[in-house]
Amino acid sequence: MDVFAIAIRFLCAAALGFCMMSLFGVQALVAVCSSIPLANRRKKQEPDFDLSMALRRIARYAVIGFLCMAVISSLVIWLTAAPGTFGYLLGAILSFLRNLNRMTPNNRRNQRRFEKLFADCYPAYEDEDDDF
Repeated sequence: MDVFAIAIRFLCAAALGFCMMSLFGVQALVAVCSSIPLANRRKKQEPDFDLSMALRRIARYAVIGFLCMAVISSLVIWLTAAPGTFGYLLGAILSFLRNLNRMTPNNRRNQRRFEKLFADCYPAYEDEDDDF
């Protein structure tokens, strides 16, 4: 195998690793590292916030993301030669490093996303002005 073919396989595997980590791994890590502290914070701010429902949803996102990453990673490692495996792992690491700042609960993007995804965990308030 010539050097050009090895380099192409390495780069394609790196692109695959970057995409898979961005799609599944980073989302699962954001769910664990960011959403759990946000849910606990919302429970302290809003006592009627349904924390158990939010934690179940976070666990579901995390488990699905980690399982997808584990299955895809094991298939790539099992089915490819060393350059493909190393490329995949390099792409996954680069995606993780690129999105590291998204894993903090103080990220404004995570807070807005949390509010949208977990809106049904907040109590439903009735409008008192509807009596007119």
